[in-house]
Amino acid sequence: MTRRLFNLAIGALAAASLVLAIWPELDLAATRWFWREGEGFWLTSHGWAAFLRRVSMWPTIALGIAAMVSLVQHIAFPATRQFMRARAALFLFLTVMAAPVILVNGILKEQWERGRPVHVTQFGGSGTFTPWWRPGDGMTCRTNCSFISGEASGAAWLAAPALLAPPAARPAALAAVAVYTAVISGLRIAFGGHFLSDTLLAILATLVIVASAHYWLVRRPGAASETVVAERLARIGEPLRALFGRQG
Repeated sequence: MTRRLFNLAIGALAAASLVLAIWPELDLAATRWFWREGEGFWLTSHGWAAFLRRVSMWPTIALGIAAMVSLVQHIAFPATRQFMRARAALFLFLTVMAAPVILVNGILKEQWERGRPVHVTQFGGSGTFTPWWRPGDGMTCRTNCSFISGEASGAAWLAAPALLAPPAARPAALAAVAVYTAVISGLRIAFGGHFLSDTLLAILATLVIVASAHYWLVRRPGAASETVVAERLARIGEPLRALFGRQG
């Protein structure tokens, strides 16, 4: 399943990037479904939509923090009862850092300077629309910009814990993640926060990272076993434990 997911994601990422580069007007067309002259982005007035948008990152944040805490536990307190297996914690922490945190919010959103839909003239703003592949001019948006979507990436990242579900439950878990990701991404477009390309490319790039890491850390022939990963993490904490042991 991991290799199928990777192949599907990498193929879809290449295809979507090309299509949305050739026809950037698709971004404008998708956004127009949720914008009305004189009213703006009409879905923002619906309380349920605003609430769902506010809490959309909570599952990703909670699981990311849980993975980080578990890693600290495996490193600093390996003899205690662990609430998450070492390899699972490492996989979740590395992928949440690589995709939503570093790639999306640390690099692209801060460097690409692409204006959001609410910024551009087509939807009541004063800035210039740019296709996804062209960085903005620094005038329409300077920081925390449109390309790519953090919420879409965070929702798609939930495929990582879904891949760790028991085999019988894994297809249903991945299907639930797909539905959740589609809803959250749709809301970002509907609120004027992101274009279609921002969400779609964020989802696919995140899935490529998740599938690659899952194959390398879990599914790859010769991948380190759970015991080996736990031992390596515990070894990292040996100097710290020795220091505190001497101080005690």
